Amino acid sequence: MKRKNTISKILVIQTAKIGDLICSTPIFREIKKAFPDAKLSVMVTPLTKELVELNPHIDEILVIKPQDYKGFFEKIRLSRLIYNGKYDMGIALNPSILYAISLFWGLVPTRLSVMPNFTGTTFKFASKLFTYVEPHISDQLVIETYMKMLRFIGIKKYELKKEVYKSEDADLKVSHVLGKKDKPLVGIAVSSGNKLKELGTHKMIDLVNKLIENFDIYIVLIGNSQDRNNAEIIKASTKHKDRIINIAGLFNLKELPALIEKLSLFIGVDTGITYMADALNIPLINIAGPSNMEDQRPLGEKIMIIQEKELKCVPCSHTFKAPYSCKIHNRACIEEVKTKEIVDAAKKLLSENN
Repeated sequence: MKRKNTISKILVIQTAKIGDLICSTPIFREIKKAFPDAKLSVMVTPLTKELVELNPHIDEILVIKPQDYKGFFEKIRLSRLIYNGKYDMGIALNPSILYAISLFWGLVPTRLSVMPNFTGTTFKFASKLFTYVEPHISDQLVIETYMKMLRFIGIKKYELKKEVYKSEDADLKVSHVLGKKDKPLVGIAVSSGNKLKELGTHKMIDLVNKLIENFDIYIVLIGNSQDRNNAEIIKASTKHKDRIINIAGLFNLKELPALIEKLSLFIGVDTGITYMADALNIPLINIAGPSNMEDQRPLGEKIMIIQEKELKCVPCSHTFKAPYSCKIHNRACIEEVKTKEIVDAAKKLLSENN
């Protein structure tokens, strides 16, 4: 490997979803600490671009859609993009054939990635194109695997704290939308990027009703613009509409941290906004469903994870192998979660927070 003073440009590729990108933010910080004079570029998708635009450790953002680079000539196009960047080092947090080839063809001298615990023969061959590959071990946090990978470039000390940043006008917008509220705010994620993990409308209505019956709070329904109608259905079907605030679709990812900061508690399945709340150290309940909590989980001080671990099929969803439908067709890992269990967890966290 080149000496630190000869490394002037570093590319990190993280084109996974919102939660995975937030969980990767310690990588950006630790690389910049180790190579403060290097230009750090990060390749992301249009969906997650806003999450890194205000990150002080990142100097340049490249936006791609991985699905646009499936063919041979498209891979050449991505390789040319990387070659034009003249990077001294490339780090692929998404272990894929696309990035193995593109970094190699892009003539990046030092190329790092991880070897998933679930992978096919084709990627095993393609992984030979990396300078170094760190194997991901089952029951180890993926972020720990990433950090072990960075030992190859001399990074041995690190912190795992996640980071999200808000825009300058975000607080003002939150104040305008919420107004003055004299009760604690409890946020609930309406949906998930992976529908396998979602609570579902009926369970959500039941949860909202029971929370309001048990606590003197406001419920904030959180989601994107596509969730707004569903959030309105939830609100219209509950008994105390005046205590429910539907903010789905009102805030972008640079504004949402300002809203999350106002919460006394966040409740969500294992999805992106859950990790945003974790990054902001908000007390949270993570309804893990099918997700492998050994791979990736919230690491804050006030966390309660609810999961039906006695089910033989749990976990079926891993960082490097994530199904989008239930193989046994009953979503028992979500359907068998009792509303009372969530309410009891909320009671504990709210009392501790107060």
